[in-house]
Amino acid sequence: MFALYRKLIAASIRSQMQYKINFVTSAATTGMIMVLDFIILSAILYRFHDVVGWNIYEVGMLYGISSASVSLYRLFAPEINDFEKYIVQGELDQLLIRPVSPLLLLLTRNLDLSRVGGLVQGVSVLVISLSGLAADGKSIIGLVLFSPVAILSGGVIYFSIGLATAGVAFWTHQMKDMLTFTIYAPANASNYPIGLYPNWLKWLFFSAIPIAYMNYLPMLTLLGKGGEWFYPILTPVAAAFAFYSARMLWNVGIRHYHSTGS
Repeated sequence: MFALYRKLIAASIRSQMQYKINFVTSAATTGMIMVLDFIILSAILYRFHDVVGWNIYEVGMLYGISSASVSLYRLFAPEINDFEKYIVQGELDQLLIRPVSPLLLLLTRNLDLSRVGGLVQGVSVLVISLSGLAADGKSIIGLVLFSPVAILSGGVIYFSIGLATAGVAFWTHQMKDMLTFTIYAPANASNYPIGLYPNWLKWLFFSAIPIAYMNYLPMLTLLGKGGEWFYPILTPVAAAFAFYSARMLWNVGIRHYHSTGS
């Protein structure tokens, strides 16, 4: 299965790299838009110095992990994020008649290479934030080692949320509006400390939309903000559980899917 995935991914990348200038332009544009977001965030922190006790470099760690993670998800799973057209327009029927998992086919279609810009931007913010924390006298060894784990786990968490949203779309036949509440708004919220939000929203970010495990919870420990020693371990565990749950929901949706011709 992995060998097939690798071949399909390679074919998708080759087809898109036929237009190299378009790739460079799209990646640069995506990165610059996300840079502007962080500049706005930095201006706010410069004015108020900190957000509930988190300074600009600490918030930068949250932002960088979230930005890189959501870009990783959008890079490798753009068709999951745009799954509504497969249900409404009947394009899923074409995938179901093939002797390959429809999910595997979706994950190898139309990789959004422009998201490389967002990934680079997120990693750049992490590097700047780590440098700032080191200059302030904080130990950054744990942060450096954990950052790749956080980004990969965050990518899986965002993918799982997107996959679960797509699973619900089998019944609702709508997904774009739901993504506002399951992906876009939570992604923006994860740029700030979760402790900033009301209790009902905290509960949501620790359960149904588990973005808190991606950056906020482990950073409590790694930045010395009172977190337990095992909080960083919960990040990959939460990602694995989120993926398993989303895959189960997706499988149920596939079994109950009614073709446009039925």
